[in-house]
Amino acid sequence: MAAHADRLCDRTAGGHPVDHLRHVGLFVFAPFMANYISPWINDYLGAIPGIGVLFQGPPLGIGVLTASIVLAIMIIPFITSVMNEVFRTVPTQLKESAYALGGTTWEVVWDIVLPYTRSAVVGGVFLGLGRALGETMAVTFVLGNAHQLSASLLMPGSSIASVIANEFTEAYSDMHRSSLIALGFLLFVVTFIVLAIARLMLMRLSRNEGVK
Repeated sequence: MAAHADRLCDRTAGGHPVDHLRHVGLFVFAPFMANYISPWINDYLGAIPGIGVLFQGPPLGIGVLTASIVLAIMIIPFITSVMNEVFRTVPTQLKESAYALGGTTWEVVWDIVLPYTRSAVVGGVFLGLGRALGETMAVTFVLGNAHQLSASLLMPGSSIASVIANEFTEAYSDMHRSSLIALGFLLFVVTFIVLAIARLMLMRLSRNEGVK
């Protein structure tokens, strides 16, 4: 989109078209999953030997799969806006030189733009992952908030953020409050590890580019 429809997206009154995904109502997904997606997944994917256990379950419309889809749709605009700004930093001279040598738009994007912005692309993806790890309310609405572990993606579950949001106001005992604070610290540690891995990957990519 940055290569083919950049000017058109800039002229759009509401901004980049992908940015409008964040305005899609969360409660649309639960009925849609319950009526259309979950029955199809249970009937067809649930019958596959070996991995079928991951897709078997009642069509509740809420669960791990629904929360995953909602999070994916929520972080797409964030990652897209980062990528769009990063791709704009590629010098025009590099792209025009590639076009002058007979390169197509796809070849320019694949051979010039992506290698030039590889580190920033990886960083943007991990920033989106960090954004998804800390999401609270959207996950709380569609995850089901069930304290159970199930092999099926269609069954309700819970996340660290949703447990803290649901139970912190009702934590009257010291043990309960301490447990929720420990969960918050665990979430911080997980997010820190993910961002540290991203940093290490960026350092490795920079080192490889220096060798080349």
